[in-house]
Amino acid sequence: MRELTGQRVAVGIMIALVLTSLFTYQETDNALQSIMIVLHYATQNSTYATLTLETASKFLLTSKTVRLCEYTIFDEDNTVEKDFCADSDWNMLRDFEKLIIEVCTSQGNNSIECGEVKTLGKFDTSGFVRGLAYINLLFTISVLFIWFFGVTAFAGPVMTLVVKPIERMINLLSMLMKDPLGYQSTKGYNAFVLEEDELTRNTKWTKEVLKGMETSFLMSTILRIGSLMKVGFGSAGVEIIRNNLEKVSKKDIAFKNLGGSSVSCIFLFCDIRQFTDATECLQEEIFVFTNNIAAVVHTNCNSYGGSANKNVGDAFLLSWLLDSSDEDVNQVTLIARQNQAEKALYSVIKISIKLHDDDIFLESISDTARERLKKKYSKREGPIVQMGFGLHAGRAVQGAIGSQRKIDATYVSESVELAEFLESATKKYGVNLLMSCRFYNLLPRNCQWKCRKIDQILFKNEEEDDNQFADITDTDEVEKLDLYTFDMHIDALYDSTKIQGIPDKSSTHSTDGLLEKGGFQAPYVPNNDGNSSAHVREMKKKTNECMLRRSNNVKLKGGRRRSVFLGGRNSMDSSQSSLKLNETSVSTTSQEKIDSSTRDVKSRLQLPYGPSRYNSSIWHADDIKKIRHRYTDGIFFSMFNNGLKAYFVGDWKSAAENFKFILERFEDGPSRYFLSTIEENNLIPPRNFTGYGSA
Repeated sequence: MRELTGQRVAVGIMIALVLTSLFTYQETDNALQSIMIVLHYATQNSTYATLTLETASKFLLTSKTVRLCEYTIFDEDNTVEKDFCADSDWNMLRDFEKLIIEVCTSQGNNSIECGEVKTLGKFDTSGFVRGLAYINLLFTISVLFIWFFGVTAFAGPVMTLVVKPIERMINLLSMLMKDPLGYQSTKGYNAFVLEEDELTRNTKWTKEVLKGMETSFLMSTILRIGSLMKVGFGSAGVEIIRNNLEKVSKKDIAFKNLGGSSVSCIFLFCDIRQFTDATECLQEEIFVFTNNIAAVVHTNCNSYGGSANKNVGDAFLLSWLLDSSDEDVNQVTLIARQNQAEKALYSVIKISIKLHDDDIFLESISDTARERLKKKYSKREGPIVQMGFGLHAGRAVQGAIGSQRKIDATYVSESVELAEFLESATKKYGVNLLMSCRFYNLLPRNCQWKCRKIDQILFKNEEEDDNQFADITDTDEVEKLDLYTFDMHIDALYDSTKIQGIPDKSSTHSTDGLLEKGGFQAPYVPNNDGNSSAHVREMKKKTNECMLRRSNNVKLKGGRRRSVFLGGRNSMDSSQSSLKLNETSVSTTSQEKIDSSTRDVKSRLQLPYGPSRYNSSIWHADDIKKIRHRYTDGIFFSMFNNGLKAYFVGDWKSAAENFKFILERFEDGPSRYFLSTIEENNLIPPRNFTGYGSA
């Protein structure tokens, strides 16, 4: 485009020079000199002198541009002077309107001196000068028009291709300075993008030509630099970017004296399980593998308002900015005005679902490395990529750490360490997600009902021993933390039996989503008189009754139910004949469900692009119902809560019975952990047991 513009400028200048030469060209006018020569020789004969002068004067008058005012003949005898206009007229003329021509006869062939006879003519050229002035005026106007249209022709492209893009660059830099991370989601940036589309529509230049301009290259470079700053610094580096962009006069990066700022955030710390084994198998391809995982984690969190902050090999730190109330100096109240807590929890759920698609993480690595990795993880249940998540909310200081050679923007706080601790504790409890009570309290009530409390712990000093039941006499002086999890059975989304509607072991206990709000919540009965065993038997009886009710009710179209008697040969025969008659239609329907579910899985595994709109109705989506189906039968939550309460109060025998009942139905990490702890201590709590674990 630069060469094309230079060629156009050169051609324009050449055309302007040619037109200027054509318009300014003038031939030399020697008409008056010729007339004076003719008169000089004609007036030497006195007989024809007067007639000749009168004829010449009349001829000049007819031209209306020049007139003869005075003619004088000088000879050796006398001087003859003939006037054709008044002296006043001659005196009123300006100097450049007067023309005096003198003609004489030379004395010899090569002489330049005048002889004895010479003539002098005075001409009034005011008409000619006036006409010439009109011509010059028209010429000037013509030149102005030509330059006007020329400048206009050049000004349009200059404004479109140079001036406007430079102004847009300045506006973009202003948006970057104000909000380095979130400028793309502001109204100003949306107007900025729409302005670009409007400029493209209103100009004669095509998109290809505009994209080839150097200004477009600079604009895209600024956008890429902004994106790199956003990726490199993260949410904690906002002040670094803003301060250095505002101080344009300084060449060096200024951050030595830049202090941190206190913010309130939700912190998500997640870690890749058995990452060392993956590194041994993949070698140099471990970066491709890790970056694919990071893409899943970051895009899902970013789509729901989260910001990636730190990547530490196999671990990732993300944050959601919160509002806070500082009315109490000693205690800061965290406020989630924009559903940040629900978005953070839902992001973890979406990540967990996508982690089950092995193709996302394996398709980019070589076949040899892929086979090594699969062989390494062959004995482990679940998908190739498994992660643990810790969610905590609290205050932190964000700022820059490093030197002029390398800086990192990060969060420094006990809250970040707590999020990391929660992630590491997921291995202990056998769950994928742990949430602190501070994060749990930010959730709305309908989301809290879906969470399960799995333990309560106390934080002890580093000098104390590592026994999980260390003797802590005053529990009021140490920090207490309730731990929660969100139960997810992700395999239900990919299980073919679920797709076809065939119930599994856990689904037979369903009561149509009864107690999604935490189970039956039957009151705990202490084991003082043997009632706890009876309670467990009663819960088993309720489970069997629930199964019977589930089997004896067939849901019809329109939401109505019809009771079916199951105890007779005739009814059995009719049922079998009905099954035979509908065998073909059932198989066809099942195949359609499989195809439909396959499409749902593919759409489910697509990574989000850009922000996703949050709505509380997502908690009632089919995906959430499927992964929660195992836990919402009204039995699981009740049995676990009673077992946990019994564990806290020291009734470990009753707790063991409840946890065993759960494990007979399906594997549950917290139940397995507490049952193992109880059995290691022979169903008797330690002497120093206070109902709290320790960390």
